[in-house]
Amino acid sequence: MNRLERFSQWRGRNVLPIDIISTLAIAFFAVGVAASTGDTPGILFAHDATSQIIWSLVSLVPVMFRRWRPQAAALCYAGLVALHLIFGPAMLYSDFLALVMVYSVIVYGDPRNTKAFIVLAAAFGLFATMAITWSVDVGPAFGQVWVGYRQMYYGACNTVYQEGLNGDCSSILLSEGFQMGLLVAACLVATIVLAYWQRARQATIRMLRERNEAIAARQDEERCIAALAERARIARDMHDVVAHTLSIIIVQSDGGRYAGVGNPAVARSTMETIRRESERALHDMKRLFGVFGGSSHADYDDITALVDQARETSPGTAIVRRIEGTAAPQRLGAQASVAVYRVVQEALTNVRKYAGPRPTVCIDEHWDDDGLSLTIADNGRGASSGLDGHAPGYGLIGMRERVAAVGGTVNAGPGIGGGFVVSVTIPYAAAPDAAADSAVGMSRSSDVATAAAQTAVPPSAVAPGIGPMTPDEGRAHAAAPPLAGTATAHAAHDITDIAGIDATGPVDASGTADSIDRQPPTSHTPRPPRFTMPSFPLPERIVPPSLQEIAGKLRSKPIDQAKSAGGERFNWIERLSQWSERHYLMMDVIGTVLLILMASSDLFVHADFVSSPLSNHALYMFISVMVIGPLAFHRRFPEGTAAFLAVFCAFEMVFLPSAPWCNMLVLYALYAASAYGRPRAWIWLTTASLIDSILFGVKVSANIMGFNTIYELMFGTPPLRLTLYIAAGMMTGGVVFLLCCAAIIYGRWTRARGANVLILQAREEALKAEEAKQRVLAANMERDRISASIQAEVTATLTTVIDQAVDGLAMLDDCAARGETPAPQTIAAAFEAIGSRGRDALAHMRQLLRVLRETGFSDEHQPQERETMPLAPAASLDDQFRAAGGKATEPTRAAASAEVPAAASAP
Repeated sequence: MNRLERFSQWRGRNVLPIDIISTLAIAFFAVGVAASTGDTPGILFAHDATSQIIWSLVSLVPVMFRRWRPQAAALCYAGLVALHLIFGPAMLYSDFLALVMVYSVIVYGDPRNTKAFIVLAAAFGLFATMAITWSVDVGPAFGQVWVGYRQMYYGACNTVYQEGLNGDCSSILLSEGFQMGLLVAACLVATIVLAYWQRARQATIRMLRERNEAIAARQDEERCIAALAERARIARDMHDVVAHTLSIIIVQSDGGRYAGVGNPAVARSTMETIRRESERALHDMKRLFGVFGGSSHADYDDITALVDQARETSPGTAIVRRIEGTAAPQRLGAQASVAVYRVVQEALTNVRKYAGPRPTVCIDEHWDDDGLSLTIADNGRGASSGLDGHAPGYGLIGMRERVAAVGGTVNAGPGIGGGFVVSVTIPYAAAPDAAADSAVGMSRSSDVATAAAQTAVPPSAVAPGIGPMTPDEGRAHAAAPPLAGTATAHAAHDITDIAGIDATGPVDASGTADSIDRQPPTSHTPRPPRFTMPSFPLPERIVPPSLQEIAGKLRSKPIDQAKSAGGERFNWIERLSQWSERHYLMMDVIGTVLLILMASSDLFVHADFVSSPLSNHALYMFISVMVIGPLAFHRRFPEGTAAFLAVFCAFEMVFLPSAPWCNMLVLYALYAASAYGRPRAWIWLTTASLIDSILFGVKVSANIMGFNTIYELMFGTPPLRLTLYIAAGMMTGGVVFLLCCAAIIYGRWTRARGANVLILQAREEALKAEEAKQRVLAANMERDRISASIQAEVTATLTTVIDQAVDGLAMLDDCAARGETPAPQTIAAAFEAIGSRGRDALAHMRQLLRVLRETGFSDEHQPQERETMPLAPAASLDDQFRAAGGKATEPTRAAASAEVPAAASAP
């Protein structure tokens, strides 16, 4: 935030001191004017300069709090006006501030009382008209006034107080009163129209400011949500990857202790399965924490292999898969396809862990026009599976989160006739993934859903045990476009430049939720070289834009409009104000056409800054059109308009013999480019202004020397005393440069005030882009913080299991090479070591999941670091364990061991 923005915010918070200071300045001038005025008539008395000063100062008091307490100030001002119209001077110079008070009470007061104040203003306007007309034409009832007023009196009204009102005086009073009334009414109507116009504009500005403040205020919260969502995603994926693998390892090791003791072939096959599953889990861990080279997500097409694996792992489990209808996984979308696979994987894992011995599992898929209905049912122990004391895990939570993210619903629980049933409904994706990935725009309702897509988890993952979403909500989630794509990153950068928000830091994502997982942490991104030659990839074929695309570029950007505070309908003035805001490009075009027509009139044709007016009317109109015409796009393409005018003005100074009055409008183009352009546009605008100002000064010098253009001066012979001519030209050029700088500064002030709809809307878009980028950065940082500890622990566990399996295979190979049969005790000991290690790892994994799901963020126990979370160092996962009281106790291990009964699925 720069100084102008800070000053603007201070000014908005302190309207009362600002109005007091401005009113005191007005009072200073009012006192000076009143002191130089002679006697002024009133209805009752004549008043000298001292009386006018006193009445002027008293009437200025309510003006001081016209914005702080607009309605009270208006009523107070009305009372003072009534007093001074009756007892004081009929006319005061400060009475012009009555229009300011009417404007203030309409714009800043309660809209429900607006009509009452308009009626009050009209009544006082009529009263003031009558009082001024009577006091001027008839004079005060008591005392005499300045002789100038006596000379202005009409003879017919001189004797009103002595002889009464006659017909001639009445006609004079009516005529003068009617003229005065028209003037007062015109001023009052213009003020009311302007106030209504501004009130509608202020409502939109207030709405956009509130939205900008809300976005800025929730940035920390959004970063926390993104970090927590990333923890939930890691917990969910780790459960799917590691728990599934560990359950296979434990089942295989327990089965191998019995079936493999007397059969080395079965022991070898079991050892190979354990080694293969452990290596696959290690491979998936790389993908889970975003390391390049990891495997992609398994999806619907891998369900067959998953079922075959489950049959091989648990031969005692009968698995039947039925598909009704035509399977169309491509219509589900990538994320939904992955969710279906994970649902089946979790259901089969739970069957293996809790269903009991020799269960039967039915996987029924029903494909119709709406989507997929999936049911996984078993005839196992069902509700009685919890009697052995195991604690519920996070598998069903992750299942619900995955399905809810793609708009589906999940129902899971014991079946009516026993067993356990998981029912899932997933709708088809609303749009193809590619289209969703390339989309950039989004509504406020999809902001959080987008953050979820970027971290592969919906915002609902914050709370464990979320319920199912409705299909409509799910489609909204599925259609929410990720904002972290490469193209989107550039778009966000452009919008940020427009709105004046320095959004630094790369968006390390490639456009899809899965690809973000595979990105390295942004803190490890190498810094590019300081000096590099830019490269511009050329398209294979240049396609000219269509008329429809050109029209879309030229169309005004959509602008949200506010509604009235009380819900009532805006009047026609306010609706017209909003219409002009929405169609600002059309209004600019209309204004530009009117300026060109005005420039072609005889009044302006002969106005010229340099040399004599152009005799060639066609050349004059060419210059006028080239200078005024681009102003039609001064709000749609502000910097482009300023750049064109800078180049054309330089050409005009060098080659054309004149500089018509319309060149003054270049100042407005500079103002617009500074206000609506990029934050640092003022740098090149100042440079271009300096160059053109120097050329203008040179042109003035050339004209003084007798040359029409700078081009003629370059090839002509300059006269003597060249220094004097140059000094005169440079002085003129310096004045022009100061005017240009003033226009640029005023544009920057307009930008800092935040009182412009286009600026506020562009700032809102930039804040949203920055918010989305910060969510991605926070998620990446959270993943980077916790990945090292988790990867080290899980990798060490799986590596130990792999090493034990490899040692067992080496032992079997060694015995086979010697022609010996391995001792049963040796085989049993090898499988027992693997099973013990698997149970310990499962217990520890449940502890990890509890920390990830329930303890919040990695810096939760460092509250002083929360505000700068993306840059703060992380607390280690071990510290989190200690803070959460999560030491692996023996009861926890026993509970984890009880989850996988040794004889549940022995081969």
